[in-house]
Amino acid sequence: MPKYEVDIPHSLDVAEAKQRLTGATDKLQRDYGANCAWKTDNELTVSRKGLDARVTVEPAKVHIDLNLGFLLTPFAEKIKTGIARELTGILTKPAAN
Repeated sequence: MPKYEVDIPHSLDVAEAKQRLTGATDKLQRDYGANCAWKTDNELTVSRKGLDARVTVEPAKVHIDLNLGFLLTPFAEKIKTGIARELTGILTKPAAN
């Protein structure tokens, strides 16, 4: 599987970033059939047919190690751009009151 990396900067504390990512896992499971699980306090695994990702929440960024299967490789740039756009939105939206 070809490997890619994506970094999404944020200005949240780690707990808030993790909470926001946790809130997004339902959409990943519903819309993309992905399995999402927190492997450690700061590491989320996401997998589905043809894609495996390790999402690490760090103090100033979310780092994603992305492995794509052969059939998804031609769409790597589109997938990376989509991930960056979605996560930027999640990590930069105003906090709910």
